[in-house]
Amino acid sequence: MKLLFAIVQNDDQKSLTYALIEKNISVTRIASTGGFLRGGNTTLMIGVEPNRLDETLAIISEHSRRRTVVTVPASGIPHNIDSAAMPMSVTVGGATVFELDVAQTYKY
Repeated sequence: MKLLFAIVQNDDQKSLTYALIEKNISVTRIASTGGFLRGGNTTLMIGVEPNRLDETLAIISEHSRRRTVVTVPASGIPHNIDSAAMPMSVTVGGATVFELDVAQTYKY
């Protein structure tokens, strides 16, 4: 068994979660927060058999899109004083996925 941790934007988590459930892929949702923009993320724990790994990664890729947003840097983040109030374009979205091998799985 594989355990995937997929960190996705809140905007993408609903369609991604539904797509995984529709394909009978186990998923658990955990609310999390990103460090740079302090925006809302969702971390999905996904348990999947090795033979369904490629299918699962394709679903994650399909439902996790990148987008560009304009933002002002959050306070507490080091930046040049001249640009402190200057809006900046930042690419967000997509997914960061960590894959782990699971030695045993127990369901009670």
